[in-house]
Amino acid sequence: MDYEAGSGANEIRALINLLGDDDAAIRGIARDRLLHHGQEAADYLREACIADGEGKVRIEARHVLEQINHEDLLGSFHLISLLGEPHLNLETGATLLARFGSPDLRTEACKQQLDELADRVRLRLPLRTPSDSTIRLLNHFLFYEEGFSANTDDYYNADNSFINCVLEMRRGIPISLSVIYLLVARRLQLPVIGIGMPVHFICKFDNGDNSFYIDPFNQGQVMTRADCVQFLRRCGYLFKESYLAPTSDRDILIRMVRNLIQAYTQNNARRKVAVLERIVALLKAYE
Repeated sequence: MDYEAGSGANEIRALINLLGDDDAAIRGIARDRLLHHGQEAADYLREACIADGEGKVRIEARHVLEQINHEDLLGSFHLISLLGEPHLNLETGATLLARFGSPDLRTEACKQQLDELADRVRLRLPLRTPSDSTIRLLNHFLFYEEGFSANTDDYYNADNSFINCVLEMRRGIPISLSVIYLLVARRLQLPVIGIGMPVHFICKFDNGDNSFYIDPFNQGQVMTRADCVQFLRRCGYLFKESYLAPTSDRDILIRMVRNLIQAYTQNNARRKVAVLERIVALLKAYE
C-alpha cells in the first residue's frame, strides 16, 4: 500500500487495521496518517475502540483518538485566546475544558443546565436592588435544594474540575463550584465576581451599597473582608490587597487548568499534563 496516497473511509479503515501490525514502523506510519486525517477519522477510531477485534488495535486507536481530540481542543483554545473578549469568556472556556475529559460533550447541554438553574431562581428573586437577601435565596437554592457541595472525599479527582461533571454530580472543588455560582449569577444579572485567593477560590457580591464575600465550597458561607484576611493568615499567608482583587475570566480558566495539571500529575498522566500545559501557554500568550 502507498501510505502517502488515498483518502476517505477506505484508507482510514485500512490505517486502523495497521495499528495492530507487528512492525513498529508500519504502526507509526498508520498513526501519523490517521492524525493527518484528524476529526475525519474520529468516528472510525471510536468504532475501533469498542470493537471486538484485536486488543492492540483498540489500545492504539484510543491513543490516536485521544491525540486527535487534544489537538482539536488546542486549536479551539488558540482561537478563543487569539480573538480575546467576548470569545474568551468563562462559560466558553469552562465548557471547552470539559471536552478534555469528555470529548463528545455537547457544550449546549451545559448551557441548558445552567439556564434551567437560573430560570428556577429568577421567579423567586425580589424586584428591588439585589442585596444579601438575594444571595441567601440563591445560596439556599444551589446548596440546599440542588445539593451542590464540596467533594472533600475525592478532592483531587480530575472530574471536580470539569463543569459538566460538577453539574451532574453536584460536587466539586472551590473553583469549579465558584464557576457554577458565577455563571448562574451572571444569568440573573447579579453583581457577583470571582476572587482568586491563594489556596481557595471564592466569589464577591458588590452592588455598590453593600459588598461581601461568598464561599461556594462551604455552602455559600457569607464572609466579611476580615474573615478573608483571617482565613489567609490561618493558611500561612501574610495578607496582600491583591489577594482579594477580582479575577478575570482568563485567569480563572488558567487556574482551572492548573488544578487539572495537579490532578493528572498525581496520577502520572504525562501526556495529559503536557496538553494542559500547552493550554495554559495559549491562554497566557494573549493576555
